[in-house]
Amino acid sequence: MRTGAFAEFGRHSTEKGDRVSFQASDVFLPDAGTLPAAWGDSGDVEGTIVDFSDSGTDSRVFAVVEVLEKRTVVVPVGALRLKTS
Repeated sequence: MRTGAFAEFGRHSTEKGDRVSFQASDVFLPDAGTLPAAWGDSGDVEGTIVDFSDSGTDSRVFAVVEVLEKRTVVVPVGALRLKTS
């Protein structure tokens, strides 16, 4: 079982299409004030990775995750936990 996300020799353990969970407090974008109020109470948020984003010269630092209501949020890859079926 793969858990977490990490870089090892330029490779990441998460890929587009993976179902992941993360803490609502880990969302980088949009600002927490624009997220549904219910997220603060739920703890874990689940979604599917639809893309990755770089940070300067570091690649795939952030994941673009589609969550409920077809909303996308940007989350640090290191904060993701891979969901198993």
